[in-house]
Amino acid sequence: MSEKQTIPVYRVENPTKQDSRGPDGITSHENLIGQWFSPNLDTALNYLRKSTQTFGKDASPIDGAQLVVAHVPADELDAHHVMRHPVASGMDVEDDNFIIPRDGSIPTDVIPLDDTLGELRGQLGNVARQVEAKQRVHALLGHVAVEK
Repeated sequence: MSEKQTIPVYRVENPTKQDSRGPDGITSHENLIGQWFSPNLDTALNYLRKSTQTFGKDASPIDGAQLVVAHVPADELDAHHVMRHPVASGMDVEDDNFIIPRDGSIPTDVIPLDDTLGELRGQLGNVARQVEAKQRVHALLGHVAVEK
């Protein structure tokens, strides 16, 4: 008996930093916070900066960033597409977004990123350091980094 094929989808988050507006500071529907995923790892890694530092005059690195990998059964992925969601489909969203419930119905792995990112936390406004951070996460997962 073979295992059901799954498709990984990704998100970067920091539970210690979350607020009711979501990780990007934009108001999100309260019931959708923490459920936005992308099948493109680099798209998810674009949220590294927002998850690893504070902003403003007293900006500083913060602990707690993590990569969440949801393993969606391949035959169910389309059903989770953002345009099929009754609330999210009416929002201004990217086409590669998926709404994945965090209720345990989809298996997920949570991978802490603090050690992997190390000294880069708090420096990801610098493009070279952002690229290096993405490469470190790709290496952690055993993926080949797309961006150089």
